[in-house]
Amino acid sequence: MIAMRLIQVEDGYKIRLPSDWVEDLGLEQVVGLEKTPEGILVRSCAEVTWAEVFATKLQMGPQASNVDLSELSGDDLLF
Repeated sequence: MIAMRLIQVEDGYKIRLPSDWVEDLGLEQVVGLEKTPEGILVRSCAEVTWAEVFATKLQMGPQASNVDLSELSGDDLLF
């Protein structure tokens, strides 16, 4: 069943979502907005902390300590 309500767009392009929809869909903190041909889709989105982002960050490998850079030019450092 598709539910529809008309809501006024407030100053600053804000919309106020119906509280029962917010509770039912778990939209308490952060949401994702997706532009579709039919309109704007609002999706629930889990908030991620920086600690969680860095917890899964790949560790750097050991750095080479005896690399001879004498024969490199600036063009060699382009990628």
